[in-house]
Amino acid sequence: MIGKALTITVLTILLMASPPWAFGAGGGGGAGAGGGGGAAGVGTPMDLLMPHPPRNVTATAGNGMATVSFEPPDSDGGSPITVYTVTSHPEGMRAKSTKSPITVRGLTNGKTYTFTVAASNSVGTGLDSGPSNRVTPKSD
Repeated sequence: MIGKALTITVLTILLMASPPWAFGAGGGGGAGAGGGGGAAGVGTPMDLLMPHPPRNVTATAGNGMATVSFEPPDSDGGSPITVYTVTSHPEGMRAKSTKSPITVRGLTNGKTYTFTVAASNSVGTGLDSGPSNRVTPKSD
């Protein structure tokens, strides 16, 4: 009896976690669209992916800060980008924004930094960009 209950529980979880297109619901077109009509009614699922890295990252030093500019990735993974995160190297200082440029504050004057940028969408955060040029913040 335990085996049967476990099987039913596992199947229930799998069915609840399955996307609608797995059963021919919605998006399909064709003979069996929307009715669970087998392969003919199953639409092509759209794979949503994490975005590609932002491009052409450049930094400009200021007093205890740097302004990082970049171009959007060549692909958003099929879901709009919601935030960009700039990370300093070294120290791992972070700043976020929905667009370029992004200013990273709290840097040490006289210390040399590079920066990377990652884009995030509803799926997750993509890979970091390549590093920016080296900059050294200094007091005015």
